Order: sequence, then C-alpha cells, then structure tokens
Amino acid sequence: MKTQNKLILLAATMFFFGCAQQVLATPASEFTGNGWTMIADDDGYRDYDGYVNPCWGGQDFDAEYLFYKKSGNTISIGLQTGFNVRSGLVNHGGFNYYTGDLALSFDGDSSNYEYAFDFGLYTEAYWETYHNTTGQQDQSGLYQVETWNNDIYFNASAPFAMKDGTFLGAGATTASLESDSYWRTVSFDISLLGLTSFDGLDVHWTMSCGNDAINGTAPVPEPATMLLFGTGLAGLATVGRKKIKRA
Repeated sequence: MKTQNKLILLAATMFFFGCAQQVLATPASEFTGNGWTMIADDDGYRDYDGYVNPCWGGQDFDAEYLFYKKSGNTISIGLQTGFNVRSGLVNHGGFNYYTGDLALSFDGDSSNYEYAFDFGLYTEAYWETYHNTTGQQDQSGLYQVETWNNDIYFNASAPFAMKDGTFLGAGATTASLESDSYWRTVSFDISLLGLTSFDGLDVHWTMSCGNDAINGTAPVPEPATMLLFGTGLAGLATVGRKKIKRA
C-alpha cells in the first residue's frame, strides 16, 4: 500500500509540474511598429510558483523584452518588464527593491559593459538597502562607466548599476504602464560616445536583487552609419563631461 501511495504521489507531482506553464507578456503597444526591433525576449515566469530566473518573484520581477531602433544618429532602446521602471521602486515582502541602469557595450564584447544609461531614478543595491545606507540618484543620461556596483543578491545577473563614471551627455527617457507591464525608452546621440568603430550594441538590465535579468544584442549598423560617427566627434571637444563618483 505504501508503495502504491508513493507511486500515486509521484504521478500527481509529475502531472502538476507537467502542467506548469510560463506566463508570457505581450509586447506593449509602444513597441509594435514605430521602427522598433525586438532584440531580447525573456522566458516569462512560471505560473505555479512565480519562478523567473535565477530566482522567484513572479510578474513584479519579470524582465520581459528589449527593443532597439536607430534613426540617423540617434539610438533608442526600449525595456519592458513587470518591475516598476517608472518609479524605480518595488516593495515586495516588506523590502524595497530598485531598478538598475541600462548596461551598454559597443565593442562586440558583452563580458564587459563600458557604458550605462542612467534613468535618473533613486537606487540602492541589495545589501545596502538592508543595511540602510544612503542610496544614489544621478542625472539622467549617458555615462562612460569606470566601475559597476554589483552589490546584488544573485551575482549571475550583474552588472547592476553604475558606481563610478563620466557623464557624456543627456538623452531622452520616458516610461509608462500598460496592463501588468512597465516600459521605459531611452534615446541618445551616438556621437556622444566618441567611437571610431561600431561593432554592434549589447544591452543588459536587472534590478537590485537580480531575481531576473535580460540581455539583448542589436545588429551592427550598415557602413553608411559609420560616417555619422565622424560628424559628431569634432563637437565633443566643446562638450563638458562631468565625472560621477558614487559612495
């Protein structure tokens, strides 16, 4: 009888897990058309326990999509997630969690992100939050990163937010809520980077716990685009750059 009960329990468990499904978000209307290209589609969250990857949290911590478009010398990136990237704050289980910066790389090597786009929102790292130390809020815009703050619970989701960097210039950013998903877009002039070559664009984003993360790669632009880099380089000498040092 005990053996039979164990078999019944095993069969029920297998059936339960077999019926588990991923809850997938629909791309927001902001990104349907309008020149956007999807460059990352996350795997949603598991319906029966809210597992995202590498941890749990359900919709509140689900990183859903990354989008990309280029118009002339302007690069735009769109992020869609269940995490509140409009205010930058999610309170879950009595604790506050914060949005990270968009990590960007333009050299074809996603193992190192040289740039960040800061949303201009207040942020704290995971352990700093629990230790009640002062968080950070910087000017919104594009930065060249010296060091990343990767003080998050799941290190596999790093990088999290810029710690030290140089402000290169302001960009545009806007955010909204649609159904259960938040989205935020950023746009900036690529001449601010001062690059002489362009090997594509790698994008990464996570929140202060690192419960989920998303990575995307945009294609290398056509050769004609490279001419645009040179047109903006001369003006860079007159653009003031501000160095940011976070505590």
